[in-house]
Amino acid sequence: MSLISLEHVSKTYPNGHKALDDVSVSVAAGEVLAIIGPSGCGKSTLLRTVNGLEPVDSGQILVNGRDVASKQTKLKDVRSDVGMVFQSYDLFPHLTVMDNLLLAPKVVKGADLAEARSRALALLERVGLAEKADARPRELSGGQKQRVAIVRALMMHPKALLLDEITASLDPEIVREVLDVVVGLARDGMTMIVVTHEMGFARAVADRVAFMDAGHIVEIAPPEEFFAAPTSERAQRFLDQLVF
Repeated sequence: MSLISLEHVSKTYPNGHKALDDVSVSVAAGEVLAIIGPSGCGKSTLLRTVNGLEPVDSGQILVNGRDVASKQTKLKDVRSDVGMVFQSYDLFPHLTVMDNLLLAPKVVKGADLAEARSRALALLERVGLAEKADARPRELSGGQKQRVAIVRALMMHPKALLLDEITASLDPEIVREVLDVVVGLARDGMTMIVVTHEMGFARAVADRVAFMDAGHIVEIAPPEEFFAAPTSERAQRFLDQLVF
């Protein structure tokens, strides 16, 4: 059964740019879908529609059985089920790491503070940052900030994670720090949609790779099939331009 499902989704921005054009794709519980393609092809827009950050013009998006576009659906419930991690970290600079992690569970879910703190410490330990609980974001490297951002999403007990170019602003030598965390989550069965320009990242974590161009999903296949022999000429041209 699909945890996330998009059916015939289209989205055009006010400037006339059609970011999504009749997109249909589903992600099963425990599956990792990597979305790749040229800049401006609609990857990030697709991700943002899943948790309601971008409204769609037509089509249906279901997350854990909830219709994201329905007026009866509370987006806070959708966003509790589906955590999102951005390229820019979006940590509150004036708060410590721990306070950043406790904010959403406290405000959105009214979580017990002691339980939330215990979970935060366990997750920080898991990503190798237990000693940074009292640090502020400015004291962290890019890789450390991104790992904290992943932990913040996990604090809400999500059923799935949406990862939007989370390694794009990192130096190549610290991409591995973040990749290791995501690979570990995949092994544990976390459902994820990963938008990335890093082909090695897509190969390492994905069960399937979706290639997008001009608002369409052109093809979708397991990574070993896609990278060895893409079926579309457009995907072949895209891969031919890459060095990996």
